[in-house]
Amino acid sequence: MAMTKTEAAGAQEWTARPNCSLTPTARRNLVCGILAISLLVSGGFLLAGAWLVLPFAGLELAALYIALRALDHADSASETIRLEGDRLTVTTRFLGRDNQQSFSTAWARVSLEAGDAPDPLICIRSHGRSCQVGRLMTPPQRHQFFSDLSRRLRSQTVKPN
Repeated sequence: MAMTKTEAAGAQEWTARPNCSLTPTARRNLVCGILAISLLVSGGFLLAGAWLVLPFAGLELAALYIALRALDHADSASETIRLEGDRLTVTTRFLGRDNQQSFSTAWARVSLEAGDAPDPLICIRSHGRSCQVGRLMTPPQRHQFFSDLSRRLRSQTVKPN
């Protein structure tokens, strides 16, 4: 998983996204190439009298198209955690649905919680609301992000006299 961290003008932002091995253009080119080869081969079988190869080639191409569309949806997922001033904002995007929650840094508590998963997710809580992040992070990235966010939240709430 790809994890990026940016800092600018007193704000820190962490963004987690899945790794994308194919760009949309490369996916289109892949489908067009497989389509051309499949039609060429099945057309040859059609000319040889084995016309049943053509419908099965069509089913195969439909399955490939559906699989690549599912990958497009999965690649659009992201988790963004922004710490700016006294606000901690969590924005998640899964399956085309956006969800945004905002927490006060003075009251926000961060913990690692395993739940049903073998590796713990990061849970952010404040005033009866909670949010889990880390689905798009590897376990080492999750632990690194947890320690970094915890340290920054502690430094925000503890002001020197």
